[in-house]
Amino acid sequence: MEQKVLFQELLTAIESQLSILADKSEENAYNTLSALWHTASGNRVSPIKANKLELPYLEQNQINSLKKLIKIRLQGVPLAHLTERQDFMGLDYIVTKGLYIPRKETELLAGTAIGLLLKDYSDQSHVTVIDLCTGIGTIALAIAHYCENAIVLGSDIYKPAIEAAIINAKHFELENQVSFYNADMFEPFESRDLKNKVDIIVSAPPYISTLKVKQMAKEIADHEPSEAFDAGPFGLSIFNKLISISSDYLSNKV
Repeated sequence: MEQKVLFQELLTAIESQLSILADKSEENAYNTLSALWHTASGNRVSPIKANKLELPYLEQNQINSLKKLIKIRLQGVPLAHLTERQDFMGLDYIVTKGLYIPRKETELLAGTAIGLLLKDYSDQSHVTVIDLCTGIGTIALAIAHYCENAIVLGSDIYKPAIEAAIINAKHFELENQVSFYNADMFEPFESRDLKNKVDIIVSAPPYISTLKVKQMAKEIADHEPSEAFDAGPFGLSIFNKLISISSDYLSNKV
């Protein structure tokens, strides 16, 4: 079968069955099929990147793999867990099964931090940034990538996330700028000489109450770690700690 015809047939089938989460609008049927097509060919890319690439020719065994991937996706497995890639701030992060998937709304925070660093700290030889609840290093690595003078320290209590963050640091060749710690909030920085010396603290912490975590869409609840969302009974526990301790580390107190 001609590859273009195959693509159109598969696209039609996906369009009638695919359920897209509101915060993943970029994962429309066309982008989803393109990303899975590339994955089946051996080139793992996010749907945003896949949409910009020409489709490679698939051998029959690769077509079989593609159809299996489509079936699994339509069963509710997140696209990023199948392609093992997620676009964030123009960078394709490595995301494997069971890990939190970076969201587009978090780009607002990352973009704000990067803009501030480029505007107000560009004349400094280095700036120190702490990223709490760093996950797979999403914000930390974006900052380091776009701000060459930034030294970023990230922490997270979820060990698999930190392991993935270290992998992503190597993936983007940013190991000299970013360090990751498997620990709670400010804990790994208490023994370091960082009090009153940190320029910026960023964090995209869990913000959903424990009860509501269990009520999230199955694509999220069944495949992403609850640690990435669960912020205690009222959804405020981490925010309280963040606000109360940050002033001890920031160099410019209000």
